[in-house]
Amino acid sequence: MRSVPTIGDYPGRSESLASTPTISIVTTVRNAEKTLQRTIDSVREQRIPELEYLVLDAGSTDGTIDIIRANQDFITLWKSEPDRGISDGFNKGIALSRGKYVLLLNADDWLSPGQVALGIEVLEQTGAGFVFGDLIYHAVSGDQTHRISGEVNYADRIAHIMPGLNHPTIIVRRELYERFGLFDLNFRLAMDYELLLRFHRAGCVGIYDPRMVGHMTLDGASVRNAGRALREVRDASIRHGCSVTMARLRYAWRIFKWRSHLTLAGMPRPLYVWLRRRFNRNYVATC
Repeated sequence: MRSVPTIGDYPGRSESLASTPTISIVTTVRNAEKTLQRTIDSVREQRIPELEYLVLDAGSTDGTIDIIRANQDFITLWKSEPDRGISDGFNKGIALSRGKYVLLLNADDWLSPGQVALGIEVLEQTGAGFVFGDLIYHAVSGDQTHRISGEVNYADRIAHIMPGLNHPTIIVRRELYERFGLFDLNFRLAMDYELLLRFHRAGCVGIYDPRMVGHMTLDGASVRNAGRALREVRDASIRHGCSVTMARLRYAWRIFKWRSHLTLAGMPRPLYVWLRRRFNRNYVATC
């Protein structure tokens, strides 16, 4: 198996700390002046004293940097420089982080009040490798469209498909990145699936808590490029031991479901919701 980047492959921070933060929240961003303030505000609202917030900008050309500078009283560290994609931005942030736990929050995602404290509580009580919750999707207008529930028994399906592991809700023990590596730069959309599958195969266990609820706008890269994301899921599952035949069959089925979803979108809402629920057991209509 090809090697994946490690924390040692990225520059860290040289200054010493009197104490280790409980959690590091990392936001990667590029040209997100319309949504970044909402993301930052949701982190402020967590009200956790031992929290550090890192913002990694990939060379924005809009008003993103102005928003970052306007929030320097709260942001622990920020950088603006080109990167090699979302995976690279995540890796930079993790390497710079100091917290016992790490949460990755993109600039079009945001947190519910108290979400992080709940996750930390679960991790402290259970000793799990990571914790995750539910994810509410919003239209660009801000209106809720649907909710994807986290999957308690995700381990039953993760070998061949991305189950209900909602990435904007996941809080990970930093030591997992130290032991098993960072995001693979070859994956540009399904990097979270490949990483979580790697953790799973190494024996790491995640815990689902429905009290944790994150938010995402239906305008992210993985939403706009669903076909490529599904191909990357197929390739990652093959890399980690799934048979080629099974992976291809699962990929064909997922493509069919995705295209069917696009077709169903024009149907009357009650029928659309009923059919969508048949295709995805984690789908819950919110409007």
